[in-house]
Parts: sequence; C-alpha cells; structure tokens
Amino acid sequence: MEKFYVGYNDVCQAVGRATLNLISHGDAPTTEAIISMLESLGDIEQNDFWRQVFRFAAEEVRKG
Repeated sequence: MEKFYVGYNDVCQAVGRATLNLISHGDAPTTEAIISMLESLGDIEQNDFWRQVFRFAAEEVRKG
C-alpha cells in the first residue's frame, strides 16, 4: 500500500465527518463512538489516501 502524508487538517476533516455521521444517525458523539465510526469509515472507504486518514485519525483519537 502506498504511503501518504496525513496532515492535521486531514485528521480534523475525518473526525468532523465521523462526528456529523453520528449526529445525523441520532447517536451521541462520544470518544468511543467517534473511534468506532472512524474505523468503520476506514473499512469502507474506496480511496487509499482517505482510508489511511480515517485509520490514522482513529489511532490519534484513541491516544487522546
């Protein structure tokens, strides 16, 4: 798999997308839920760059 440079803005965009998805489905955007959504988005994403961004963001949120 090709490696991409993931920037701060990319991570913020991924976390924002995960948060909005949770809210739109009526779920509370807790830390655990955001991590789970980021992992799910990483699993279904077709674009290699964004797949890595979602997975990286999940790890960063998990770290705190």
